[in-house]
Amino acid sequence: MSREFNLSVRSEPFWLQEAFTCMNYVPMLDSEEWLNKSDGWSRRQKEEFLFPYRSYRGSMRTRLQPIMAQFSLLAGYVDSAPREQESSKSSEPPMMLFLVEIQHVLEAEELPPEEELETELNLAFQRMLESSLPDSQKISEGGLSDVMAALEGWQGSDADKFKMLRLYSERREVMDQLWSFQGFCTEIGRECLESVQERFDACMEELKKPETAERLLERVGIQGGEKFSGQITPVILPYNRCRIELRTLQENPWHFKTKFHIGIETFYLQRSEEEAFCQDEGLLARLKALSDLTRLKILHQLAEHPCYLQEMAKALGLTPATVLHHVSVLMAERLIEIQVTTEKKKVYYRIKKQGLEEVSQGILQLAMTREEREEQRKRQIQEGQQDQGGIQWIIQK
Repeated sequence: MSREFNLSVRSEPFWLQEAFTCMNYVPMLDSEEWLNKSDGWSRRQKEEFLFPYRSYRGSMRTRLQPIMAQFSLLAGYVDSAPREQESSKSSEPPMMLFLVEIQHVLEAEELPPEEELETELNLAFQRMLESSLPDSQKISEGGLSDVMAALEGWQGSDADKFKMLRLYSERREVMDQLWSFQGFCTEIGRECLESVQERFDACMEELKKPETAERLLERVGIQGGEKFSGQITPVILPYNRCRIELRTLQENPWHFKTKFHIGIETFYLQRSEEEAFCQDEGLLARLKALSDLTRLKILHQLAEHPCYLQEMAKALGLTPATVLHHVSVLMAERLIEIQVTTEKKKVYYRIKKQGLEEVSQGILQLAMTREEREEQRKRQIQEGQQDQGGIQWIIQK
């Protein structure tokens, strides 16, 4: 089935989101682990690569810190220290999740009336906690008890759960401060963009190509649906993050409302990253993903037929949030992919055979000499079979 794309490209980032990212601890800029990792790039090359982003983040922080001090409520949601290890089970800090869900409200000409705003806020939290909510449950007006119940099964740290609960309790006051704060973020962001202007412009040129959206969808295995409409937002930090949100329209199940948040290095990393998954570093990452019994059970289940999240959770006797964590690990290593269908408006997961075949090839390469491995890699590149990594994908239904 052919697909139609009617996607607009924003001319600049969502500056409020950029501001919070810059104020947060950013592993790619602050952690020594990646700098010291042996992955084909020397430490010096990585330092040079990161220099514009560190300059951009440093300028943003310097300008924003005295202003954020005037918004004490918002300052409480800045994650300036490394996040707890278990927080990796949830995709992002609560405030970052909230900003993505409420972006359309914050970018309107004015805040909606009180009743409409409350509805939008409840819908935002419902989507943030969707993996932990029963299919029939919705967050009602004043539904603090609904949020508390969902947080019991939400896959995040205790600190994140507390912040999520606090964020819901303070949602009206937070929205008022975000509304006032975003004007400063926009002005400062536009001035600080100069640090990464060349890379930003290169990304924008790529985003304007008609085939870009379809290539992004195909890269994560999304199929189905006739019409995709929505918006593409460029993201400076994190520069390698790709978030794709799909919403099926009630009145037309073949029409998907789509939001892309695309890190500005996405296309550069796809083209230039030298390490293939069948090399030792990539093979080790995939073997780690396969070393968990629950994830192997998921693969066995998906080998029989594609499944949606609740279906897998029921079959495995686990919570949807737990299954979502394991599915995210497998997707990050491209061992499974998703397929969007109109049947009950669900997102189905399925085996990605190419990924598993690459694991098999990687194991077989252990018996090859270095020259034989290099020759095989060159053949794969020439034949267009090499699948490059490095991009962080987040897919939400």
